[in-house]
Amino acid sequence: MTPFSTDDPTRRRTGRALLGLAALVLAPFSWLWTIDQPFLRATGATAWALLGLALALGVSAARVDRRRWVRTLAVGEGALVVLSLWLYFGVSRLPETTAGALERAPDFTLPDSTGAPVTLSAELARGPVLLVFFRGHW
Repeated sequence: MTPFSTDDPTRRRTGRALLGLAALVLAPFSWLWTIDQPFLRATGATAWALLGLALALGVSAARVDRRRWVRTLAVGEGALVVLSLWLYFGVSRLPETTAGALERAPDFTLPDSTGAPVTLSAELARGPVLLVFFRGHW
């Protein structure tokens, strides 16, 4: 077998480990590339798929290739997947609200979508009111 033979199993596992590293590096950026797709933007599915691919490639390379850097890379990929899970599901949760059902909004007068003034107390006199806040302006 020549040193640059394509049948060399170590060379193939090195490529697999490096592909796993590339998938790991590209995972955070994949969310930016798919931001126009509502489902992918909301779930980050492409980033999760790339993280899973990186982990699978790293573990499969480290299982056969006993070199230290390949095994370190696989452990690092696993640690980054665990960190991503913790950040996504643990840190990014919305804080609990202290607003109860008995709290009332202060009285106000604001223009509606047609420009006519609307007063909260006048609307409450007519019945229950649902307040909806839109970002931006009309």
